[in-house]
Amino acid sequence: MKWNWRQWDSHRQRLVTGLAMAVPLAFFLGYGPIWTWGILVMIISLVALWELESLLFQDSPASAMRALYFLPAILIPACTLFLGAQGLLSAFALSLFCGFSGILFSSNQDKQAIQRLSLSTLAWFYIPFLMSHILLLAQEEHGREWMFFTLLVVFACDAGAYYTGRRFGRHKLYERVSPKKTVEGAVGGLCMSVAAGVFFVLLFFQDLSLWKAMLLSGIVSVVSQMGDLMESMIKRVSERKDSSTLIPGHGGILDRLDSLVFAFPVTWFFLSFWIQGI
Repeated sequence: MKWNWRQWDSHRQRLVTGLAMAVPLAFFLGYGPIWTWGILVMIISLVALWELESLLFQDSPASAMRALYFLPAILIPACTLFLGAQGLLSAFALSLFCGFSGILFSSNQDKQAIQRLSLSTLAWFYIPFLMSHILLLAQEEHGREWMFFTLLVVFACDAGAYYTGRRFGRHKLYERVSPKKTVEGAVGGLCMSVAAGVFFVLLFFQDLSLWKAMLLSGIVSVVSQMGDLMESMIKRVSERKDSSTLIPGHGGILDRLDSLVFAFPVTWFFLSFWIQGI
């Protein structure tokens, strides 16, 4: 019997490739040293910026300016890894300074260069800046557990929204941006996220009150679904179905990150400024 994954339907491809990525990722995040997390964030940021470049820009700039576009994918996670939150902010400021310097000394009369830097700044905020919160989370007490909490809540939301929407979906959530998403699916995703988050907290953080667990899980779920819609909006404006064809059944890295990019900052913020003494 010939084994050809290209002949599978998108749901089967999505399930198999999702499991194939989840198992080694879980092992890596659970046992790998923190510096390896930094390398992972850099690689993911580079690939995601490459995908985002094709969505945001009509043409490629000169090689020097293109190098400046990708520089923050390395600079921001590296500074965050070694210097924490101060490094995150300083690296972003340095990235913006380098971008302006590149325009100043190469094309200071080019309006297109300023517009490109504006879009580049958006890309830096969207990918390496937000993704570097993984490294801030890793430096917190019980950082690994909170990383898995965030991943579990987001994945539960995706699964709950998908299967609830398929079975009970009747009312469109935001048809102009994502025609397949339904209100029923969004509610199902929210309920599944809260259930998964509370279950995780009961296993690993018994000292955390359930209402805090429910609230944080619910907010992460809402933020992840909004992140999905936001990336769908970018693709729709760019007239693209997927950010790339890198992952069978899933599209590109950016299509997998959309639900996560805002979830990590939310968890880190709550852990740093609200959930104390765990």
